[in-house]
Amino acid sequence: MEQYKHLISGDRGHGNKWDTVFLGGLLGSLFSLLQFIVSPIIGRASDRFGRRKVLLYTMIGNLLSTGIWIFARSFTMFLLARIVAGLSEGNVQLSIAIISDVTPPLQRSRSLALVGIAFAVAFTFGPAIGAWFASVDLSKIFPGASGIYPFSMPAIVALVLLSIETLYIFNKIPETKEAKSAAARKEEQTHTKTLKNNVESVEQRISNLRRLKLIHCLHLFLFSGMEFTLVFLTFDVLDYSNMQQGKLLGYMGILSALLQGGYVRRQVQRLGEKMLVLQGMAACVIGLSSLAMVASSAYAVQWLYFGVSCLALTTGTVVNCLTGLASLQCQEEEDSDNDKTNDEKKTHPSLAKGRALGEFRSSGQLGRALGPVSACGLYWLAGPTKCYGTGAIIMSAVTVTTFLSVPSTRKVVKTE
Repeated sequence: MEQYKHLISGDRGHGNKWDTVFLGGLLGSLFSLLQFIVSPIIGRASDRFGRRKVLLYTMIGNLLSTGIWIFARSFTMFLLARIVAGLSEGNVQLSIAIISDVTPPLQRSRSLALVGIAFAVAFTFGPAIGAWFASVDLSKIFPGASGIYPFSMPAIVALVLLSIETLYIFNKIPETKEAKSAAARKEEQTHTKTLKNNVESVEQRISNLRRLKLIHCLHLFLFSGMEFTLVFLTFDVLDYSNMQQGKLLGYMGILSALLQGGYVRRQVQRLGEKMLVLQGMAACVIGLSSLAMVASSAYAVQWLYFGVSCLALTTGTVVNCLTGLASLQCQEEEDSDNDKTNDEKKTHPSLAKGRALGEFRSSGQLGRALGPVSACGLYWLAGPTKCYGTGAIIMSAVTVTTFLSVPSTRKVVKTE
């Protein structure tokens, strides 16, 4: 462990807690980098073999990685477990593809917000629950058990939860690749008529997806990096304890879940995905500007919580709505009508839902992989004020780029 930390920290003298946090960030970056590689493969496989089947295979990979974690008495074994997990994690993108399969376009972003809510809740309570189970040292309870070490308990709990999830998927989740719910069909037929981008060619949709992937990558590169440095900011400037850190991150997670459930799901149909993306990015600019004030202001805690509140809005809007916009570029079953030939009814490979959403997620994971390392370097070289100030300026540029280049939500006309 000390060898890995020395490679990261060198002799800069930031202290063990900084080095440990940075090491955790690098492990997260490794996971995201592996997701960048494998997400397009999982997406294409789901188009070919079905969402349910591929999801079950990825769950087997998750179970395998957790099994390795239970007996990971060395850092190398733990690293192997994370590599297996990174290469087999498909829950998020396949859940998004399944929701996209069974919901009408007009309701899709509202439904996708449920994934964001689940994430926010899980990341709020999951670490605290894991920390509690980590306090249970099975090596002392079962001293003769082979391979058991002090952190085996949270791995065993994770294995139990993943097993339950796998059984639930096997018994309850149907194949949705060719399915659309009867309720979704009825809603589209009786309540709405979508003016699609039928004025947009296949080439235009592919171009839209390229721009969305670029924006997604740039946003997560900046946001994930700035978010990761919050730990350094509160340690460095406010000398926060682990408990205070947990309260701050818990506040951010709960607020994000509330915003997604109470604001995003209600406003996405009225304002459109693009407007919510712009709102979230503008909130990020304000939030990063507020964090830049923490190191020099007498009201450091107030600036911190205001900035984090703005970032919670960003978390609740940008990625979900960009994903919704990417999904809307995919060719729907409704794109085919009786006047088209069989060749015209075929989905373009680049617009197949699994492949398109897999590549979209991959672009975001590349940003997540590179962002924390880059932001930490900037923080250590320039300090918190310049770090967050620079982040606010760059995010402003990303916001303007989004406004100029990202396609708007398709228009909707209510019918009698």
